[in-house]
Amino acid sequence: MRSDRVTHITRRLKTFLGVLLLILLTAGCAATSTAVMDEEIVTNQKHLSAYKSLLITDFELKRELYSSAGDGQMSSRELRYSRIPAEMSEGIERYVKSRRTYQNISRNGTATATTLVLKGTFVRIGRFRISVVGTLHDGGNGQEVAYFRQTLWDIYDTTGAVNLLSREIADFIDRIQYK
Repeated sequence: MRSDRVTHITRRLKTFLGVLLLILLTAGCAATSTAVMDEEIVTNQKHLSAYKSLLITDFELKRELYSSAGDGQMSSRELRYSRIPAEMSEGIERYVKSRRTYQNISRNGTATATTLVLKGTFVRIGRFRISVVGTLHDGGNGQEVAYFRQTLWDIYDTTGAVNLLSREIADFIDRIQYK
């Protein structure tokens, strides 16, 4: 009778330790941020590989999306939100340059017939989620050649994960080169 009880307790303890180990392993491997490409559409008339330059503009961020305070009354989080468009453009520029897809990449150049122009708008911005809509335009005629909608989720704070959103947008730009 006593050995059955000891066996039962030992079995329960092993199960508990196994579950605890599994939880610890998965918690250590879990990512805090996830960027999801919600939608992407390429509507170009010519191959995107024909474009030799990329002009990156800061995505439009309306102040109403992240603050209702006046200029001098914004919190530190709201100030970080106001800097996100420039940080994201810098990140996109850095990632696209590292792939060496374009001969010229800039944030303040002039568009030509062989330039793609990246434009975008923040649709939602908050502590746990940032959503953007972006388009690529032909620099010669202004026609839209690609569209995407992307969302960044973070369980802690999205302002620290904007770099991931920049990388995902750069991945999209790289991925569509062969369409």
